[in-house]
Amino acid sequence: MARVFVLSKRPEGLPTLDDFAEATWADEPLHDGEVRVEPLFVSVDPYLRGRMSDARSYVAPFEVGQAITSSAIGRVLETSAPGLRIGDLVRGESPWATSYVANAANLWRLPETSDVRPSAYLGVLGMTGLTAYVGLTLFGGIQPGDEVLVTAGAGAVGSVVGQLARIFGARVVGSAGGAHKVGQLAQLGFNAGIDYHAVDFSEALASSFPAGISLFFDNVGGRQFEAALHRMKDFGRIVSCGAISHYNDTELPPGPRGLEGIVVRRRLKIQGFIVSDHLSLYSEYLRKAMTWVREGQLVSLETTSRGFESLPQAFLSLFRGGNVGKMVVEVGAP
Repeated sequence: MARVFVLSKRPEGLPTLDDFAEATWADEPLHDGEVRVEPLFVSVDPYLRGRMSDARSYVAPFEVGQAITSSAIGRVLETSAPGLRIGDLVRGESPWATSYVANAANLWRLPETSDVRPSAYLGVLGMTGLTAYVGLTLFGGIQPGDEVLVTAGAGAVGSVVGQLARIFGARVVGSAGGAHKVGQLAQLGFNAGIDYHAVDFSEALASSFPAGISLFFDNVGGRQFEAALHRMKDFGRIVSCGAISHYNDTELPPGPRGLEGIVVRRRLKIQGFIVSDHLSLYSEYLRKAMTWVREGQLVSLETTSRGFESLPQAFLSLFRGGNVGKMVVEVGAP
């Protein structure tokens, strides 16, 4: 029998532990092309909040009573697939379970290398890193000399955005909540950090960007989005990746004041995107990112929670600023 976390009810506002329930399911026999996988590292991400709701989104919602799923690194325990061996490490969409059966065609085998921690393929070498790369290059058109602002700069995506912006020759400033997180930005090579808990954000932007922001990579929305909007340069680019400040809202928030006029007067470009639309770029990104990691230019920043039972609490902590970098739950020994 495997343990599994399911959605017990749809949350109203901020999720709580009561929205999750632990259940068990019997081990299924394998069919041709299938493998049994033991999750080792499970990714917990803010976008899962949207899947707990039944509102229309870019990905289907979880059904009440259904297993929560997210990206994970796991070990093959049993195989009926010719391309995978027992002991192989794989990445795929995994239920929050102690073991599960998957079609091997839906799994990606990790490269056999000992110089990278497997969980990095959930973060800086995974979809998190690809998100930063796609946003900056495909939609942000980043250039050397750009003045870049990234909100949630100490978060999973933001921490990679800042490092890549530096690699591409831009000046980058990140926002983060608290002195510890701002200190992490300095260690990652950000040119400056703004503690939005401690200062007036609009004033801090005026000081950090006296000539204006040319590229704004937003993960937060809300007041930070509005303040940055008013600080944009002519022909600036805004890449909208997330809006965690609104994920638990029960009513529509007010829109950013002055949006239409500023977009027109300053000829701004605003682009939202979902990384799953651009998976064809992963091989290109991984090849470059592996070089940057080995050269020490790109660092994997993670917060690790341990134990299968900690999965719901690790997810909830995302909305209290409990992570620095990628939040990963280690549920098995690698």
